[in-house]
Amino acid sequence: MGENSTKNAIWKCACALLGLFIVLVLAGTALLFFWPAGGIGQGAGKTASKTELQAVAPAEDEMQTKSSIQIGASGEVTSAAETEDAELSADYVIPDSNTKLLADADIEGLSAQQLNYARNEIYARHGRMFDSDELQKYFESKSWYKAQYTADEFDQQSDSVLTDTEKKNAEFLREAENNIQPGGYQLDQ
Repeated sequence: MGENSTKNAIWKCACALLGLFIVLVLAGTALLFFWPAGGIGQGAGKTASKTELQAVAPAEDEMQTKSSIQIGASGEVTSAAETEDAELSADYVIPDSNTKLLADADIEGLSAQQLNYARNEIYARHGRMFDSDELQKYFESKSWYKAQYTADEFDQQSDSVLTDTEKKNAEFLREAENNIQPGGYQLDQ
C-alpha cells in the first residue's frame, strides 16, 4: 500500500499543478485581451482609450479661454464670458425684445425716450439706419449695431423682415411711449 499511496500523492500533485497551470494560462490570456498595455488585445484597448479621449477632448474653438475672472461686490465670481454677455445685454434697452412678447413689467420705470429707443432698437437689430441724428448716433455707439439699410429701404421690407413678436413689441412700445408723453418722445431736440 505504500507504493500505491505514493503514486496517488504524485498524481494528486501533478493534477493540482496542471490545474494551477491551466488557471494561470487562462488568467494570462484574459490579461492580454483586456489589459490596455497588453499584447494581442493592445489595438482594441488603445482604440477604446483614444475614442474615449476624443469624446471628451474640447473642440478647437473651445480651446480659447479668457483669462480674466471678476469678483462682484457680493463676492460672486464671474468669468470674462459671463461679464461680456452681461455687458452686451446692458448695451440694449430691452435685450430680449426680439424674442419674447413684452409686458408692462418689462417696461416699468422707462421714460418716453427709453421707450422710443427700445422700439427703434428692434429695427436697429436688423440694420435699419435712421434719419434722426439722435437715434443714428445712439445706435452707432452700440457694439452690436451694423447699419445696412436706409430708412426707406427698411420700411419697404419691414413686414417681411420683422417677426410677429417684434411687430407686436414695437406697437406695444409705441403705445406705452404715447401714454407717457402724448405724441411720443420728440427726437433731435
